[in-house]
Formats: sequence, structure tokens, C-alpha cells
Amino acid sequence: MFMASPASMRGMVAVIVMAWAAACAPPGVPANPPESKEAGLSRAVAGGESVRGVLRFFDLEGGFWGIVSDGGERLRVVGPALPAWRDGVRVVARIKRLPPGPSLQQWGEPIEVVDLRIEGAAPEPRRE
Repeated sequence: MFMASPASMRGMVAVIVMAWAAACAPPGVPANPPESKEAGLSRAVAGGESVRGVLRFFDLEGGFWGIVSDGGERLRVVGPALPAWRDGVRVVARIKRLPPGPSLQQWGEPIEVVDLRIEGAAPEPRRE
């Protein structure tokens, strides 16, 4: 009977954990997003459609970011937030729509933020 050494078992566990983490990553989200040249307000990725609205943080199921467009469309941000993001600020964003799928948040259409520019300094009050 074959018995693996503790060192080889740790290696196998590490490989399994890395494979699981890669398989669970949302589609289109880079593992290491590029750093911004504008104090964390934009990401250097080309393409995407433009949307204007209000950036919102929802403290539900661990918390998530969303954009409520000026037309009332709910867009759920998939991927990491940038430190400069603040709840309630008006933004202009270039987005990439992602395929719909199950999520814990059950709010909005999934998107990846390609570029985000904050328009106003004062947060808008919540209407929801």
C-alpha cells in the first residue's frame, strides 16, 4: 500500500486549493488587476460600453458594489473595488456585461468595470 509523505500531501493540497480558486473566479476578472495612474479611479483596460449613474455599496451577503444607472438599470460589479470608491457618488463608467449566472446577492446584472470616473464629490442620498 502506498503512503504519501506529509510534504507531498501538503503539495497536493496546495495544488487542489489553487485549482479550486481558479475555477471559482468570476469570468473576466483578472487575478491581478492593473494599477491605476489616477489614484485608483480607473483601470487600464480597453473597450466596454459607457454608463452614467450612482455608485452604491450594498451591505448584503458580505457586501457588494453596484451602479444604479440614470435609466434605473441595476448593474452589479463583479470583481474587486478600488479604494477611492465611495457610496453615493455620481460616476461615468465603461463596463463589460458578463453572462448572467447565480449569485449570493441576487441583485442587478453582472458587469466588470473597465474604467470608472467619479463625477461629483458629494454623495447622493439613498432613495431605496
